[in-house]
Amino acid sequence: MLSSVQRAIAKAGKDKKVRNFYPGLFADELQEVPAQPGITEAYSAEGQFLAVGYYDPKSRVALRVYRWDKGPLDTSFFARRFRRALEKRAGLGSFYRLVHAEADGLPGLVVDRFGEILVLQVRNRAMEALRTVWFAALLESANPQGIYERSDVDSRRQEGLPDKTGVIFGEVPEVLEVEEDGLVFPIPLALAQKTGFYLDQRENRRLFESLVRPGERVLDVYSYVGSFALRAARKGALALAVDKDLEALGVLDRAAAKAKLRVDIRAGEALSVLNELVAQGQHFRHVLLDPPTLVKKPDELPRVKRHLVDLIRPALRMLEPEGWLWLSSCAYYLGVEELLEVARRAAADEGRRLRVHTITYQPPDHPWSLHVPESLYLKTLVLRDDPL
Repeated sequence: MLSSVQRAIAKAGKDKKVRNFYPGLFADELQEVPAQPGITEAYSAEGQFLAVGYYDPKSRVALRVYRWDKGPLDTSFFARRFRRALEKRAGLGSFYRLVHAEADGLPGLVVDRFGEILVLQVRNRAMEALRTVWFAALLESANPQGIYERSDVDSRRQEGLPDKTGVIFGEVPEVLEVEEDGLVFPIPLALAQKTGFYLDQRENRRLFESLVRPGERVLDVYSYVGSFALRAARKGALALAVDKDLEALGVLDRAAAKAKLRVDIRAGEALSVLNELVAQGQHFRHVLLDPPTLVKKPDELPRVKRHLVDLIRPALRMLEPEGWLWLSSCAYYLGVEELLEVARRAAADEGRRLRVHTITYQPPDHPWSLHVPESLYLKTLVLRDDPL
């Protein structure tokens, strides 16, 4: 197989990022490229071997790197990658992220495990081209009952790939029951956001529940299926969940009924609902803001920061003295410093003094590679009103 592998040569100085385990080279970082897409060995300008990857000139990252030693990208190779991913997640139970793309050495592939069911996304042209090879390895390594595909994300469309959704292996129930710490969420996979459930907020939800007290009022904005709101209700708090996704709110309603808990529901756009609640004179001990990605390019950052200030200001108007404000970002370009900035600006506008209780990141099943800055995406500020 190796005799048919193509060669690419990096421009002088561009080999350093690959040597430091960054899994890709852009087209303008290559001085010589293969004649066609395919498995490719990368070399430095001085002729030293760098890595093995997949070259596709139509991809945003022209050369996706999968291994840093010579060898094939075959089923055995991918099986080793999947086994390593499983080993890293030993002891995490039955619901977790099994593959976190570049951080697991598998750029362009995300796999979430929900018991015997896997839900996956293929996000780039390289992983799509190698599908028959790695898919066999995934079946061999994870031995699932069924696999559902949710390859309908923007990153895939930017690569010029069509959406793919539906059952691609075995048997998958139409409604997937996701259990987390005793709460069960009946999620229709055909309607779900991303891979169905936000596993990455699991540790934040546990921390949040530990801080909630009976009788407190909780506002969960961008609630999706209400996994924060339900934990608050379980602690005896009065929870209001806000989301524009009616199907998600329906899941929350059914999950609450199953758990014999009460969560109030409000459908609508976040900013409009926040302003309406302010006008009604509502107050809350905890306000959670967990907006969608919002910013996918650096030039969008100023607009998104202004929008976040606009969201935080009404949240602060409703925050009780010594109340808690939770602010999350799942966008790589919206980092901790940007979150601190928008919170500081909003607090200044509202005359509120806040202290940082803690800053959290994504949990271990969503690993953050030192060599791939983009693999750190989830950041959460836990802030508390701090009157003197």
